[in-house]
Amino acid sequence: MYLHVLASSLLVSVLGLGALLTARLQGRVCRLTRDSAVARTCAVSAVELGLLEIKQDTGWRTTWPNGTWMQNIPLGSGTFTLQGTDPADSDLTDSDSDVVILTGLGVSGLARHKVQVTVVPVIKPIEALATCLDASGALQVTSGNKITATGAPVATNAQLTYVGTIDGTAEAQSLGTHTGTITGGAPLVPGPVRRMPASDVISRYAAKATAVSYSATREKFVLGPGANPYGSTDPNGLYVINTNNASITIQKCRIWGTLVVLAGTGTVTVNDPVLIQNYRSDFPALLVSGNLIIKNTSASTQLTESGCSTNFNPSTVPYNGASDTDKTDSYPNEIDGLVHVDGTLSLQLTAKIVGAVICNGTVTCAGTNTIAYTSSLYTCPPKWYTYVSGMMLSPGSWTQLVDP
Repeated sequence: MYLHVLASSLLVSVLGLGALLTARLQGRVCRLTRDSAVARTCAVSAVELGLLEIKQDTGWRTTWPNGTWMQNIPLGSGTFTLQGTDPADSDLTDSDSDVVILTGLGVSGLARHKVQVTVVPVIKPIEALATCLDASGALQVTSGNKITATGAPVATNAQLTYVGTIDGTAEAQSLGTHTGTITGGAPLVPGPVRRMPASDVISRYAAKATAVSYSATREKFVLGPGANPYGSTDPNGLYVINTNNASITIQKCRIWGTLVVLAGTGTVTVNDPVLIQNYRSDFPALLVSGNLIIKNTSASTQLTESGCSTNFNPSTVPYNGASDTDKTDSYPNEIDGLVHVDGTLSLQLTAKIVGAVICNGTVTCAGTNTIAYTSSLYTCPPKWYTYVSGMMLSPGSWTQLVDP
C-alpha cells in the first residue's frame, strides 16, 4: 500500500509539472503571437504614415531624404522604422517623376515584421496641350483677319481681343475689344487657367540636340535623323541653332525632326515655303526661345524641289517612306507637330499648322491662318510636356520582406 501511495504521488507530480510546462509554453506562444501582431501593425503603420507624409507635404522629397525617414518610433508596445528610397539613383530630390519605395519595419519583443510598397508618380499632360493655340499672354486677332481652329479651342491665360474672326471656339480670362466674330459661339470667360510647360523645357531639348551653325538665313536644306548638311547627324533628328541674340530666317527647306532655335532677344522668321515634321512622335516639331514670326502662304504655295533646286527626299530622309534622286517632287507648305515659343508669336499670311501651338508670351493673329488640332499630343504628350499630379500606390506592390 505504501508503494502504491508513492507511485500515485509521483504520477500526480509528473502531471502537475506537465501542466505547468504546458501553461508556460502556451503563455510564450501567446506572447509571440501578440508580439507578431503588434510588429506587423507597426510595420504597416510606418508605411501608411509615409504615404500620409507624401500626400500632405508637397515638398516631401526635400523634407525626407533618401534613406531612413523615422527610426525606432514607439507605437503601442512596439516600435517602427520607416525608410524611403529611390531605386533608380538613390536621390529623391533630383526629379519629381522618380519612384519611391517605402519600407516599414515593426518590432515588438522578439518579433520583427517588414513590409514594402512602391509609390509611383501620377503623370498628366499639361492642359495647354488640349488646345489648338494656348498663350500665357494676351491673344489678339486683328481687324479683317481670321484664325481657323479645328478640333480644339484657342485659349489664353490672359486677355482675348478679337476684331477679326475666330473660326472655332475660344477661352480667355478676360476680354478686350471684341467687335469681331467667333463662329463657335460666345467665348468662355473666364475659362480655365491652363498649365503651361515648365520653364526649362526648351533648354532641356537644346542640351540634348546636335548643333547646327548659325547663319542669318538658312535655306535650301534637308535636316533629319540621317541628314545634316552643317555637321554630324542626330539619331533623333534633334538639332539646335544658337543665334546669340541675332535674328534668323528659315525658308525653302524640309525638316524631318525637331528644330530648337535659341534666339534670345532676336526674332526667328519661318518663311515660305517649308515642311517641318517631327521625326519622333514624343518630340515637338519646332521650339523657339525668342520671338517667332510664321509667314507662310500654305493655302497657295507648296514646297517644290524645282523651285528650290534641292532634292528634299534623299535616301537618308525619305518622305512617307519614298525617296529618289530627282528634283521634281512637291510637298505641303506647313508645320506638323507641336510648336512651342518662349517669347512672342505672330501668325501671318495663310500659315497652316497641323498639331498645336503653345506660346509663353503674347500672340498676334494676322492674315488667314489655320491650326488643325492633333489630339494625340494630349493623350500621348511629348517628352517633358507633363507634370506630376501627386503619387499613388503601384498596384500589387505590397510585399512582406524576410531578412536573410
